[in-house]
Amino acid sequence: MAQVTIQDGSLKGTTGTNLDGEEFFQFFGIPYAKPPINELRFMPPQPVDPWKGVKDATIVGSASISRDELTSQIVGSEDCLNLNVYTKELPNSETELKPVMIYIHGGAFNTGSNRPGLYGPEFLLTKNIVLVTINYRLGVLGFLSIDGTPVTGNMGLKDQNLALKWVRRNIKHFNGDPNNVTIFGHSAGSASVHAHILSPASKGLFQKAILQSGNVLNSWCWGSKNNATKLVELLGKSADTEKQALEILKQVPAMDIHDAQLLLGDAIYASEKRPFSVVIESPNETAFITKDLRELIKEGNYNDLPIMIGYTDKEGMVLETAKTYNVELPPFKMENIIPAELNLLEGSADSQKVVKILEGIYSKQPNDEHYDELTDTSFLVGICEFLLNHLKNKKLPTFLYRMTISSNVNYLKNMLHKTHLPGACHADDLGYLFKSDITPEITPGSLEDKFIRIFVELWTNFATFGNPTANSKLNVSWEPLVRDGSLKLLNIGKELEFIDMPGSERKRVDTWMDIYNKWQPEKRS
Repeated sequence: MAQVTIQDGSLKGTTGTNLDGEEFFQFFGIPYAKPPINELRFMPPQPVDPWKGVKDATIVGSASISRDELTSQIVGSEDCLNLNVYTKELPNSETELKPVMIYIHGGAFNTGSNRPGLYGPEFLLTKNIVLVTINYRLGVLGFLSIDGTPVTGNMGLKDQNLALKWVRRNIKHFNGDPNNVTIFGHSAGSASVHAHILSPASKGLFQKAILQSGNVLNSWCWGSKNNATKLVELLGKSADTEKQALEILKQVPAMDIHDAQLLLGDAIYASEKRPFSVVIESPNETAFITKDLRELIKEGNYNDLPIMIGYTDKEGMVLETAKTYNVELPPFKMENIIPAELNLLEGSADSQKVVKILEGIYSKQPNDEHYDELTDTSFLVGICEFLLNHLKNKKLPTFLYRMTISSNVNYLKNMLHKTHLPGACHADDLGYLFKSDITPEITPGSLEDKFIRIFVELWTNFATFGNPTANSKLNVSWEPLVRDGSLKLLNIGKELEFIDMPGSERKRVDTWMDIYNKWQPEKRS
């Protein structure tokens, strides 16, 4: 048992054991904001009220209402703004403050949580870092946006921002260094990390960032505004205006809102617009994003800091998860992958011109071993578009990786029972950074053990030094990107190799860059 006193009050934690059998301290369900319920539903998060006595931090906190990705059960509650902290040492006169890593989970801004059954600390805590994992509001509760109201959108991102401020104030009490903080995330969590890099609201709250398979230029990052009346209809009620619909949504049970969101559905292909996700807000005192981020990236008017960013070679296999939720994928046609932001009317002459170009680089019949045509505009293209513009304006180092290793701990392939297939699926890197409920037993010296330690070393080295191969015994020098457009990367396969981006992938990226240059994406507002 362990006890820590922070600015808000005292916490009673417990202990765990890392991959090497060493003990660490863990504190679960620490509230960083007031419960976003009643009059605070859909509103910006408010700092938590201090408490008296000792709060029990041995019990995992609630997730935001969502479908658990491993059990498929609907879990969580509105009272979800909590975080977990893991540390090998508590501070005393002899300890030095340690680098801090804050993880933001993915899940398309609709699912996921910080529970240790998904993101256990046993691997990362073999190193001398302090790990924080956070919950934030998801789906309608976190991303409803209605013009002309205080519900301007991006509440889930604002939750994350408040959690970063909590870490800034309190992490020294867990032996963490508030001046050496790395935020990292996967998929929607990675897009969140990118949003924090770009938003003035998060400036100074972290010093380094790791983006895993996602950023704000990916098509799925963006949602729509003014969908409250549609939700109200699905609840069996009616409203003449969005403002009337909002008043109804403030009164109904949160679980009913979530059920209505499931009935409303979500975009699957890039050609579709999502009902609830990140938006550009009208300027207001709590705004997180008010400018078109593609333009902001081109201008270079955002925080400069060391970045590590990467992708997997088989990102698209993630679409197989639809089957686990009994979602039938619509029949594929090439127009499905033309991003909605290009505003090309289906069947139009311009749309058909783009289809003709795409048919030159993609198969017409994707399958579970070759889904690239469905997901390049969801992952690889946006990542590279960002990098090619970022490097023109920024001076601090940026490191690019590509994951191809396959073993029994590849996270999503393990969940999908497809570990026999070659390559790395979207989210497979998570299996090497976090222990989960589906992690197999790790045999010392096995391929799984070897690559868990490689991933952990690269990630924690970057968090510690700003260089993933600093002080490393990995026998590879991972150099930062240069401005010549070459996109050299560390390929994390059965061997670690510093190489040029493979020609087939670079051809696809360059083709999309040509398309984007000819058919300009709309400016988001």
